[in-house]
This record gives sequence, structure tokens and C-alpha cells, in this order.
Amino acid sequence: MSVKPSFFTQICGVICLVAFVFTPGLNAAVLKDSKEVVAKTNSEAAQSQQNIDRLAGETQVRLEEYRRVQNSAEYQEAYTRELQQLNASQELRIESLKKQVEEAGITQQRIVPLMRSMADSLEKFVVLDLPFHHEERINAVLQLKQRLRQADLPLSIKFRLLLETWQLEQDYGVTIETWRGPLELADVSLSVEFLRIGRVALYYQSRDRLNSGYWDQFEKRWLPLTAEFNQPITRALRVARDQITPELLNLPMVPPGAGR
Repeated sequence: MSVKPSFFTQICGVICLVAFVFTPGLNAAVLKDSKEVVAKTNSEAAQSQQNIDRLAGETQVRLEEYRRVQNSAEYQEAYTRELQQLNASQELRIESLKKQVEEAGITQQRIVPLMRSMADSLEKFVVLDLPFHHEERINAVLQLKQRLRQADLPLSIKFRLLLETWQLEQDYGVTIETWRGPLELADVSLSVEFLRIGRVALYYQSRDRLNSGYWDQFEKRWLPLTAEFNQPITRALRVARDQITPELLNLPMVPPGAGR
């Protein structure tokens, strides 16, 4: 029959207590050894705790480093994708620019002859137009044609110069103007004031306001006007100089198609 563990444990405790009480010398030695064991155990426990703390710190450092590496890897992947998309976009842009260059070359081949043709047409137009600022306008067109033949002049500048000259001629059609100058009539030189109304009529009047006339575009010569038109032309000259407000004027006008 076995003894219960609790009872056996109590008996051993009593025996040990009795032995401890009745052996003083042995008690001191055991107590000393026990203290040394406790101290050693505590020291080893503290050292173990330090090792645990150190290992825990190293583990935390490695964990943070791993997270940084992981985040860096994710960033690198995102950056790589961005570069790939940018590269693909740039390749498409390069292809588009190549096509534009090719088209520009074709356009240049076509536009250069067109610009020269426009300049020739403009020259003919000025020659056949009303004779106002005639020499100045013809020289402008001749200079334009000379600039168009310059090999070192960019195409864009050539085109701009052509458009500016055309625009200047177009503006003449919607403006009125007056200026003073000499006029040769039947071997007689007169100092007159010219009046241009758009590019449909061109008049003159002597400085004394007694003689007036107009340019006949079909006969290509100056024709005199009767005295009744002196006053209307005088007033038209004042309108052109902004000396009076615009008004309805009674001026002779050659009908379109007359004389043909």
C-alpha cells in the first residue's frame, strides 16, 4: 500500500526542520552556501536578462531594417514601373516627332514654291494697282523676293515676311489716306495733295484748292475734275487727316467694269 505524496512531503519537511534546528554548525554552512547559490543564481539571471534584452534589441533592429528594405523594395518597384511608363511615353513621343519631321520636310518642299508664287502674284498686283506709293510698294515686294531666295533664312521667317507684306497690301483696301507730293501733268510739275480711298479711288488737289482730278484705272492716266468737286475733295482730305468727323461725300467714282 503506497503513502500519499502530501503526507510524505510533510514528514520530510519536519525531518529537515528538526535536523536544521539541532545542527547549528551545519546550519551556518548551509545558509552560506545557499546565499552564494542565490547570489550566483541572481547574477546568472541578470546576465541572462541582459542577453535577452540584447538579443531583443538586435531582433528589433533587424526587424526595422527588414521593414526598411521591404519598403525600399516596394518603392523601387513603383519607381521602376514609373520609369517604364515614362520610357514608353517617350518612345511614342519620339515616333510622333519623327513623323512630324518627315511631314515638315514634305511641307517645306511644297510650301517654298507656293511662297515664291505668292510673291510673284503680289508683284503683279502692285504693278497693276492704283499708283499710290508705287515705288515704295514695288521695292518692298522685290526685297521680299530676295529674302525668299536666301538659303540661310529659316522657312518660318520667310513665311512671316510674306504674310506681313500681304497684310500691308490688304490694309490699304480698308483705309483712307492723304499725303503731299509732286505730280507731273502735261509736262507741268504740280505740288498737290493726294487722297486715297481704299484701293478703289485715287484723287489729287492742288495746294490752292482750285484744281482737282482723279486716276482713271482703265486709261491709266490722271483726268481733271470740274470745279464742283473741289469742295467735296477738300472736305474728304480733312476727313482723312482726322480734322473733321467722317461724313457722306459726293465724289466721282468709276463704276466697276467701266471702260472694259
